[in-house]
Amino acid sequence: MGTKDKGSALYEVLKGIDFERRQLVGKKPRVGLFDLVRKDDGDYRCYSCTLCERICPVDCIELEYCPEFAEEPFDFEAARAAALATLPGESCGAASACVAGEAPDQFVPEIELKLLDPVIAGIRSGSGLVEALHATQETYGYLPRVALEEIAEEMCIPFSRVFGVASFYSQFRLRPVGKYVIDVCMGTACHVAGAPLVVEAFSQELEVPVGGTTADGLFSLHTVNCVGACALAPVVRIGNDETLGRMGPTEARRLVRKLRKQEAAR
Repeated sequence: MGTKDKGSALYEVLKGIDFERRQLVGKKPRVGLFDLVRKDDGDYRCYSCTLCERICPVDCIELEYCPEFAEEPFDFEAARAAALATLPGESCGAASACVAGEAPDQFVPEIELKLLDPVIAGIRSGSGLVEALHATQETYGYLPRVALEEIAEEMCIPFSRVFGVASFYSQFRLRPVGKYVIDVCMGTACHVAGAPLVVEAFSQELEVPVGGTTADGLFSLHTVNCVGACALAPVVRIGNDETLGRMGPTEARRLVRKLRKQEAAR
């Protein structure tokens, strides 16, 4: 039975794949991304990057070398050209740090592993995985992959398990954040009072989408469900210390400009 015969198990898998975008159909961006390469006959084959094996949260994927199949040479230049042609945000896209010779277009801070020493010491003293992740995020502001790998090695557990826990809980951040984290409340009271317009104003002034970080590493824009200050709607929080009420689009733009001037004066 051919791979395109309806009713076959393989057909059911393939019909859910967008080969051009290299992602699963119906899934949000960066979920279910994979890499395929085109063979000389025009068909696709797995690139065998082993990423699926390494990040599987239940360790159910195992890749093995099959000597009965001829090894195909890897065309580095062709793969790099294909990666650079990918839209930003997709697997191995132009925004990815792994694209050789290309700097990522988003803010990526330097990671000093020495700062992770207290976390490692805590693990050796008996702290659990979630506690270690919290301590790591307090240190770096988010969970760098290299730090997660160190935690996995220290705890003698698969990296996929550490990544699975880190990606499951919404309080953990897997991407770096800026010096000023702007949280716009999108609860019912704030939403009715104009919070969507405030988010749009911040996004336009910062030139980043919700969830993004400016290239200079100063600002990150996020939305939250509720901050418990409905009487001050719309409400914006700057980090964990400052809460601003009655925020409008004009005030949002002024706030960004004010903070930028403060940073320029330092």
